[in-house]
Amino acid sequence: MNKFVKLSCTITVFLLVCAVSFAQAHYLWLNVDDHRPRVKSIPMFSVGWGHHFYSPVGDILTRPELLETLQLIDPAGKSSELTLVDGFKYQAHQRYSAGTYLATVAIKERFSTKTDKGYLSQPKTGLTNVLSSRYLGMYGKAIINVGTGGDSTSLSQPVGTSLELVPLSNPADLRVGDSFRFRLLYQGQPLAEEIKATYAGFSPHNAWPYTCRTNREGEGAIRILAPGIWVIKVNHRAPYKNSEEADEYSYTATLNFEIR
Repeated sequence: MNKFVKLSCTITVFLLVCAVSFAQAHYLWLNVDDHRPRVKSIPMFSVGWGHHFYSPVGDILTRPELLETLQLIDPAGKSSELTLVDGFKYQAHQRYSAGTYLATVAIKERFSTKTDKGYLSQPKTGLTNVLSSRYLGMYGKAIINVGTGGDSTSLSQPVGTSLELVPLSNPADLRVGDSFRFRLLYQGQPLAEEIKATYAGFSPHNAWPYTCRTNREGEGAIRILAPGIWVIKVNHRAPYKNSEEADEYSYTATLNFEIR
């Protein structure tokens, strides 16, 4: 039996969907203008930021100063930075050639401390009336298959962020009913953690139709329930190294792709 079949993944059926609490943390993802573009077309992206995956309005990061990296990795493994071309759209300098690309984004890691007067982007040292304090990191990836796709070896190569979802499947090869496989890494090491997945249009209320947990090798799989643009999300928390500065690390990673 395939080892991924043995993973403890469950489909969650949502009969009632509740509104999202404003207290729930934002997450980061990449909006790709076309996950299956034509050869010689121009790569275009925006950065999703909020609670509602692929929201037609809002939930777009419009502050480029918050970004640490935004790059496109070509089928040969060569990376290039993306350039802001208007208030929120980013463009690559080269046109697509045939093959499989990986786009990556990362927010600058920072402290977020909640006090009785609101949130501050600093450690809790010296502050009064602190309710909680975290050191945050947020990362996103997107898979783009140009033409019929191609060698996906570079997809399974980690890019080195603190928390990372590494694809082990190419969505160009998958259809509804298949499983998309991946590996979760924390500080470069396999991590067992809960994973959530959804697809654009499933729900306007941040509901997740599929959940699972990676195994000790960090490996997991989600079953493709419908065609469309999917996102996988994971959040991992751990005690912060200096409790006088913050309570915990909180890292969030996403990976999105299209199934046809």
